[in-house]
Amino acid sequence: MDELALHVKRTAKSVALQSARMSASIGAGFVSRRLLLPIKVAYDPPSPGTLYPGKKKAAACISIDFDVTAEDRFEANREGTRALLDLSEKYGVPMTWAICGMTADADRESYERILKSPVKQEIGIHTYSHIDAQRSAAEEFEKDVRRCVDALGLDAMPLTFVFPWNRVNHLPVLRRMGFKAFRGKERAIGAPALNEGLYDIRPVYYVDQKSQGAHSLIKRYVDLCASASSVFHLWTHPWSVVRGEGGGPMVETLDPVFRHLRGLADKGTLSLSTMGGLAEHFGSAREQPSGIRD
Repeated sequence: MDELALHVKRTAKSVALQSARMSASIGAGFVSRRLLLPIKVAYDPPSPGTLYPGKKKAAACISIDFDVTAEDRFEANREGTRALLDLSEKYGVPMTWAICGMTADADRESYERILKSPVKQEIGIHTYSHIDAQRSAAEEFEKDVRRCVDALGLDAMPLTFVFPWNRVNHLPVLRRMGFKAFRGKERAIGAPALNEGLYDIRPVYYVDQKSQGAHSLIKRYVDLCASASSVFHLWTHPWSVVRGEGGGPMVETLDPVFRHLRGLADKGTLSLSTMGGLAEHFGSAREQPSGIRD
């Protein structure tokens, strides 16, 4: 996409986001779905009175798919992992790392760096071999997931699962294994949605190299989710945030976004959470007769 076309596309999205945010502010948190058509994000308004961890009225989470499925992505994955952890630690923003077992085995140094971060990172599961859940039988799928859990050497069963390519299947298997959250394919502004006993922490914005320079646009997504009492869920891969042709990670794009999230959290506007943290919060609320509604 040439620069002019990209500028026009981002401008149209920015206008739509601003209009939707105004709609949310005027309509006590509700957004006209028509206004969201240009950004191709669904709208599932949270129940009145919905609160997030820390009794906040909105939340943000970031999930990272730690996988290398092409050999030429290995160094970019390592570089992107360092850059994302640096941002997380600079601004105190926890993240959910969906770890592919074979990638952790191949690059133990990067995986250990995640585990040793001074900001507590959530470790989720992304299968061992990047298996396609929609093309595998339940038994084969479960075996691959268990292999990943064993390879990561964790003290407790992870709460979060992220499907390769976001191809959702075998939710009953995951629930039986003890998972609480997953990331579905549909992008939506709203609260976590219960699906077959697991919470779908639905994505809102995906970051890749096409997002270079889009920090102002991404912050508008954040502001809209905050105004709509929803979850801003950003996701990416470490190798996705590393420019091609010998460039470095897109820190100049992501740094303002992390700074904005930190600022809103410090003002008490939103909760900085993980996928598993959100699932635990809403799961606990469902068990309380007068708890927080989801």
